[in-house]
Amino acid sequence: MSGSVLRRSLLLLFASLPFPACSALTTMFPDTAAVRAVRPAVAGTPFVDARGIVHCHGWLSHDSDGTLEEISAACRDASIDFVVMTDHQTEASIRDGVRGMVGDTLFIVGAEVRSVQKTTLLCFPLKTPLRRFQHPSLLAQEAAAQGALAFVCHGELWRLPFEVDGIRGAEIVNLHAGAMDENRLGTLGTGLFLPMRTLCERLARRDDAVFAAWDRALAVRHPFTPVGGDDAHANVRIFGPLGGTLGTYRELFLTLTTHALVERLDEAALVDAFANGRTYVSFDAFGDGTGFDFRAVDGDGAVHVGGASLPAAAGLVLRVTTPAEGRIRLLRDGVEVAARQARTLQVRDPGPGVWRAEVMTTGGEPWLFSSSIRVLPPAQSLIGPR
Repeated sequence: MSGSVLRRSLLLLFASLPFPACSALTTMFPDTAAVRAVRPAVAGTPFVDARGIVHCHGWLSHDSDGTLEEISAACRDASIDFVVMTDHQTEASIRDGVRGMVGDTLFIVGAEVRSVQKTTLLCFPLKTPLRRFQHPSLLAQEAAAQGALAFVCHGELWRLPFEVDGIRGAEIVNLHAGAMDENRLGTLGTGLFLPMRTLCERLARRDDAVFAAWDRALAVRHPFTPVGGDDAHANVRIFGPLGGTLGTYRELFLTLTTHALVERLDEAALVDAFANGRTYVSFDAFGDGTGFDFRAVDGDGAVHVGGASLPAAAGLVLRVTTPAEGRIRLLRDGVEVAARQARTLQVRDPGPGVWRAEVMTTGGEPWLFSSSIRVLPPAQSLIGPR
């Protein structure tokens, strides 16, 4: 979705002010922002934890002038391993999109594609453009024909079930949605008068309706992969050509990341992770989420990460580990089963259902969101997703 509505609102509000908004220029996170330098191994598995950005617009979108140099510099500053470019689709956006490594960051070409019912999908990786204004299931089918995955984009605006045929997951949070909540005036005032970090924290919202839709989808189809939508455009310039960008790539990349558990950093490995639910989402505005871990450990000690399905059996344990203390919630079929203020939480011999974890900071802000693990009845077959 275009950032033009937010941009116009900011310009109108600023024009009505009788004095300059001096803190509008405070657009950078502190230089001491904690980011990691390497992809950590996920203990007991063949995977490493790759930190990424999903839903980014740049020079090939009609509503962004962001350059490759700006985006790659932001990736370097925020220790981003991969970025999925989802420009508003044109022939040029797919043909001329950057693929492969730029510095230490893997670039993947995708698109934000409009379908019917005023919905959009994030589809990646794409080799050729998709036909727009189709039913979402047909768009997803066309994407799959070229090896791409389709995800619900802007879940807060969807009026269809998330589990439309062919869709593999959803944006469970989106920074643009955070900017356009019911208290827009407060958001605008925060951006104009307070440090940019305060605004980024304000954009980090958890929408109950979106999470309820995700849980309904998980009841039908597992895994249903969660992603975080940065919706980065770097196009809100309150002083026009004089500069003063609100929401630079660096700022947004330090606010929200989607992590993928991969065997190596390449396009095929990332597609495999997203297809099989090996992701988690982190509002890094409240702290680097690297190291968040939700797993099942069976009676033989084998580790099963997000996206897995396994039967209930004696000795099975579900375990959540966080990089810092927070309020951990463990949910089954969308209902909280256990909660604890700590860095770890585990449940022994969990009953059948779809389990996932959420973590809030000690101050109550939404922070970390796991993918799901499905526990099957003891005698149920493990063949294929339901």
